[in-house]
Amino acid sequence: MKKALAVLLLILLTPDLLGLIAIAQTPSPSPGGNFITTLQLSLPLLLILLAILANRYDERYALALFAAALVTALFLTQAKYSGGFFAPGSETFIQFNITGPTNVYTGQSYTWNIQSGGYTPSWRIINMSTSTIVASGKGTSIQWTSPAPGRYVILATYTSIGNNSVYGYGVLVVNVQNPPSILGWIESAVVNAIKSVIQALVQGFGQGWIPALDFVVPLNELVYAPLPDSFATTLFYEIQQLSYGIAALMLAASVAYNALRGYYYDIVDLGSDVIYKLGVYALFSGAGLTIYEYAAGWINFIIEQTISTQLNAASSELFTALMTYITSWVATNVVPLGFGRALANLDTDILMFYFLFIALAVIRYSILMAAVSLIPLASAMWLFEWTRKIANIVIDLIVGLIMSGVIAGFAIAFLEELGFGIILFIAGPVIAGVDLAVTLFLTFTSLRPHEHLANAYRKIVS
Repeated sequence: MKKALAVLLLILLTPDLLGLIAIAQTPSPSPGGNFITTLQLSLPLLLILLAILANRYDERYALALFAAALVTALFLTQAKYSGGFFAPGSETFIQFNITGPTNVYTGQSYTWNIQSGGYTPSWRIINMSTSTIVASGKGTSIQWTSPAPGRYVILATYTSIGNNSVYGYGVLVVNVQNPPSILGWIESAVVNAIKSVIQALVQGFGQGWIPALDFVVPLNELVYAPLPDSFATTLFYEIQQLSYGIAALMLAASVAYNALRGYYYDIVDLGSDVIYKLGVYALFSGAGLTIYEYAAGWINFIIEQTISTQLNAASSELFTALMTYITSWVATNVVPLGFGRALANLDTDILMFYFLFIALAVIRYSILMAAVSLIPLASAMWLFEWTRKIANIVIDLIVGLIMSGVIAGFAIAFLEELGFGIILFIAGPVIAGVDLAVTLFLTFTSLRPHEHLANAYRKIVS
């Protein structure tokens, strides 16, 4: 009689569990709100279900599960979604136009204007031969008198970091020479011809590729857990549809395997095993995207509330330094005129480190989005004991990549707080690479988050 009652309760409660999973999938402006609601309804019900199953083996343990259901329900009624959800916004890159003379004489004052579209940029004038800043300021008008001949670059930058970050930049090459002598028109003609080549190369170099890159300042992609974009979401639901047949096959194989191995004592064992596995599959294949969105938004909210000031300052410094080094690199490497050659190798090495920094951020973002979109397939693979390790890899990969971003973010914040933000050009790839490797290694070998759910169930039924 007790066994029949347990089976009946399992049958009656299964549709309710699946219905709760559907709540988590419902579109809402507040993904976290749906997730909290789902927890409030599902966790006590799941504990009651397990208590019913455990009552056949150990009445004291069943009583403890009933008590846990009551306590969980009590605390979850007090859990409110407080808006602790954050996702990095968009990034916009604007090209400034600097107007004014490009061939000037020493000892004379000249004026340049920055057409910045209403933004107030910061500007600096850099001696290309020594890579030193000879003047700097803020505003859309520049007035400067050169004390010595040489080639100079006026670099204007603007950064506004927030939910929708704006990066502005503009470059103008200025050639400074001594006032002409009697035959100075010959020298002036040659200098003007060379200068026009330099101007075209330096100004045009960033116009094509910088606005097209979403990862010019890759701190968001390196630190925050990205929310699924439209492509990842589409892939998730396509894989979800394709996984139903695979899930049925895996579940049938699992039931046959456990039956042949003698793991089912009676029909209650069989029913509880099937319902448990179907519940896990339905939860993660149906609401896996929502669960990830809530977890990612919560982790991002913690980062944003604690170290966003340092990360924003580091982003601003990285962008300004990147524009400076790119301008210097073009002038000393692309233009084969021999000036500033002592800085050519330094500029190249620094930019290579920075592009490696970008590559690591892009790789982390792409792998994380790929792993999230594969959650339904991983849920299907989890059903059968022989293929469960495939699902474990996906779970560990997601957890490891999220935590690597958190650790990298705090490492960058400490560097910025210590006044070493500019070192990110060199330290950034090292921090990202070592942190990514170590965190993934520890996740796969030590943390193993995939084990907790399975082990909890084994302890209940053993």
